[in-house]
Amino acid sequence: MNFAAKIKTGVRGYVVSYLYALAKRRLEKLQAEVIGITGSVGKTSTKDAIYCVLARRYTVLRNKKSFNTELGVPLGILEQESGFSSPFAWLEILWKAFKVAIFDKTSYGKVVLEMGVDKPGDMDQLLKLVKPTIGVMTAIKAVHLAEGQFQNLEEILKEKAKLIKNIGKTGWAILNADDHYLSLLASQLEANVITFGMNEKANIRAVNVASSEEGLKFDLAFDDKNFSVHLPHLIGKHHVYVLLPAIAIGFLNSFKWETIKAGLEDFRLPPGRLTLLPGINKTLVIDGSYNASPSTMIVSLEVLSEMKPKGVGRKIAALGSMNELGDFADSEHRKIGKEVLKHADMLVTVGDLAQLYAEEALKGGMDKGSVWSFKNSKEAGEFLKGKLRPGDLILAKGSQNNVRMEYLVKEIMLEPEKAKDLLVRQETAWNI
Repeated sequence: MNFAAKIKTGVRGYVVSYLYALAKRRLEKLQAEVIGITGSVGKTSTKDAIYCVLARRYTVLRNKKSFNTELGVPLGILEQESGFSSPFAWLEILWKAFKVAIFDKTSYGKVVLEMGVDKPGDMDQLLKLVKPTIGVMTAIKAVHLAEGQFQNLEEILKEKAKLIKNIGKTGWAILNADDHYLSLLASQLEANVITFGMNEKANIRAVNVASSEEGLKFDLAFDDKNFSVHLPHLIGKHHVYVLLPAIAIGFLNSFKWETIKAGLEDFRLPPGRLTLLPGINKTLVIDGSYNASPSTMIVSLEVLSEMKPKGVGRKIAALGSMNELGDFADSEHRKIGKEVLKHADMLVTVGDLAQLYAEEALKGGMDKGSVWSFKNSKEAGEFLKGKLRPGDLILAKGSQNNVRMEYLVKEIMLEPEKAKDLLVRQETAWNI
């Protein structure tokens, strides 16, 4: 590590310590119940769904966007933005954070925090700051497997499980019963456990799940009761795993079903999480540009399959590389390339590793005239803009760093002037 890097690391350490001290003070003042959410996928959407349900009765504090790291969590508690790489912005943020911690008198009944980990030890750092009494685990998937991160899924589970293993006997762990790793955890916990999923053994179940251009429909089974749910603004069967923890927490707080249902109807997916956007030339864009992993790529392609193009429209998969897969990068990209054949009529890839999608799709029989590869997403978007015809459905999905599929989406969305409100990562600092 060179001298400049050492200085940067040292300054970051001081900033984190300062923010931790302020965030701890604020939590002590609030004396609010803390709900923590972790898992490999779906943390931000689950946090927002829980927020919408609880906000029907409580004043709720949540971390902004996906602020879930050792820096992001205290910023969320102190209701501050990131200063990115600007020292002047950080000085202003630190001053504002001080004022919030010391002088702010806002009362919150609940605090809902997503808690992310990229490597062993990350959860230990977060638990020094927050002590949730309710913990939600969404799923354990193949992410953060690059050098210096996790070596396997078992390591990921071990780190993330620290959240619910630190919840006492009076607290609650809310676990995905359909996840192999999480289903094994219940018997190891001191906390009370509620399971959710489509599994018959789950305490809160979604059955008869269907997704189409009409939205998400399912029947909720809980305590010998059944409720019908229809959310026109959501697509994708996998989103039941976002909604069920929110429903569970609503019931834990003695909410009536009508109150929980109203909260779910308030919920909207954050930008880039398979949100539907009108596209140019009477097309429809499924915007999954926030990030990507093998599991989320598969479910996104399944969503594309569930939708019906209008008229003679085609199903187009615009897919970027998946980051942080380490030794699994080659094999996982090839698996997705084989999956594309089952779900799409046309493939556009972005990034070096994404070319493996194209290789496998061509091997499987996709027409050469339906497969194109590009180095960056803006170039791919400009190309795709000239290829679209009325009725086309376009799935845009890829990792964050060095891929940024939101650039492609901006090229083909009907109202690019609304990008700041509709797309992910539109802050100025992301585009420097």
